Amino acid sequence: MARPMRAALVVALAVLPTSGASADPAVIVEPVTLLERGEIAGCGLTSTFTGGIGSAIGEVIAFRDGDRTSFAVRARPGSIGGAIKSVRLVTASHDTAALFPPSKTIENGLVETRTVLEGFTGSSFAQELMVMGGRFEIIIGSGQTLAYDLPRPMPHRVRQAYLNCAGDLFRPEAD
Repeated sequence: MARPMRAALVVALAVLPTSGASADPAVIVEPVTLLERGEIAGCGLTSTFTGGIGSAIGEVIAFRDGDRTSFAVRARPGSIGGAIKSVRLVTASHDTAALFPPSKTIENGLVETRTVLEGFTGSSFAQELMVMGGRFEIIIGSGQTLAYDLPRPMPHRVRQAYLNCAGDLFRPEAD
């Protein structure tokens, strides 16, 4: 009898938002690991926001670009009922509006801005995001801005998955 109760509790906890106390309660954050031909191709997080004008999905993904790291900040429409024009992510000391090129639509409503962050900038961007959170600002076709805060710090399972994935993303290739 105790076993079914435990399973029900695990299922119930799995559907609760993973946001911290300082983040909007309508934000759900999940880790992302992208695979390409069985190899890790990207690591990051996806966040789903549901609010007054609908829902949208924001993503931050680190990719290997030779021996450097490129970061993509993306947004895709959920139920906002219109196209997304641009996406911006701000952390404590990094702003994609200043560090990244302008957003552009790449496919099926997905809007992205992507750049290589040189030196300590990339690691400090990722560290700030995981520890201090950030703020997504998504501008939709009507000109309205859908803005929401990410948890601070990110849930443990999101941080853990990102660190494990990033370690594999940059491990030396087998000879």
